[in-house]
Amino acid sequence: MGRRRFFLIFCILAIFVFAAVQCTQVESKSKDSRGPAYAGSASCVSCHKDLSASALHNSHFNASKILSKPNSADSLGIPDGEFVFNEHTKMLVKNRADGLYQSALINGVDKKTEHTDLVFGAGNRAYTFAFWYGNQLMQMPLNYLTKEKQWVNSPGFPEEQIYFGRAIDMRCLECHGSFAEKKPVQSADFSVQEEYVKNSLIAGIDCERCHGPAAEHVNFHQENPKVKTANFMASYKKLALTQRVDVCGVCHSGTGIKALSSTFNFKPGDTLKTLPEYSAYRGEDPDIHGKQKQLLEASVCYKIGKAECVTCHDVHDNNKPSLAIYSAKCISCHQDPKHETLKLKDKAILAKNCVDCHMPIKESHAIAFQKSNSKEKIPYKLRTHRIAIYKDLVKGK
Repeated sequence: MGRRRFFLIFCILAIFVFAAVQCTQVESKSKDSRGPAYAGSASCVSCHKDLSASALHNSHFNASKILSKPNSADSLGIPDGEFVFNEHTKMLVKNRADGLYQSALINGVDKKTEHTDLVFGAGNRAYTFAFWYGNQLMQMPLNYLTKEKQWVNSPGFPEEQIYFGRAIDMRCLECHGSFAEKKPVQSADFSVQEEYVKNSLIAGIDCERCHGPAAEHVNFHQENPKVKTANFMASYKKLALTQRVDVCGVCHSGTGIKALSSTFNFKPGDTLKTLPEYSAYRGEDPDIHGKQKQLLEASVCYKIGKAECVTCHDVHDNNKPSLAIYSAKCISCHQDPKHETLKLKDKAILAKNCVDCHMPIKESHAIAFQKSNSKEKIPYKLRTHRIAIYKDLVKGK
């Protein structure tokens, strides 16, 4: 009798566990806000453990982060601070138990305090912060420069007053996130505004943002574990050069891209030139911020098919190569560089650093950061992706 009762209880528990697992699996397949075609990046880990572990820490995956949980800002290493506009007006930044806050003080009185809900940037140069205002995502007044260790006024904001009024539009999230859904909302004056669906936001650049929807791929390989050739996924090796570069270019072509639908819909194999207002390189010198693709298009190395994004960048790796490693990639093609204008004794040194001369660091014309208690602005500097001979640098030698 005891054995029968034990067996009955065991069967009931087994049925309960099976049902719970099935419900969990159904939920996991449908919880991705992009729809049932997407599996979610967590599903990639079981087969691509090393790549997933490395990508988890790289700049793409950390292009934005949700900071809604207590202590979620701790890993950023951002200190408390202040920014002085004038003798009457200043901003305070404070790490509290439940998150990071920015407060506006007028004559010492706290007029507005907001909790940081989202951070943009991987922290290589700077962080930009955002807060939810209802269902709108708004930019916070201050940015933090990680190398200078300074709190600065956000680019384009008023120089003499605190500003909480800049809405973050979809294009920002299209380059710093993997998905966000917006819905039109009619306001009291009958104008139509767009608001985000909060729980739709997928921060950072995840696996499926670059590789496309993977639910069919995951389901097939779970059912056929012995098949090692990837099914139901676009093969980058089989894409044309322009298609491969366009997958990067959908984010690294600047904010001027206009599409009939969100660029979240861009998949491997699509081309940017089909977008209504994509600006291909036409001989100009594009701003270095965000326009790496146009700058690369201006390079002879690209035009002759010898260089593309992944020639130098491993998008899964979280380690940053040294200048010598990058230079070795240059020398793999340019095995006997002439450098007639340079002294012979410099050539051995130059072989370890092609980059500073042929891809120099330049200032952005679009972005600069105002310093505290000053009108002085810190320029935003990035390395140009136009590989060329820069005669002004040669003359300087």
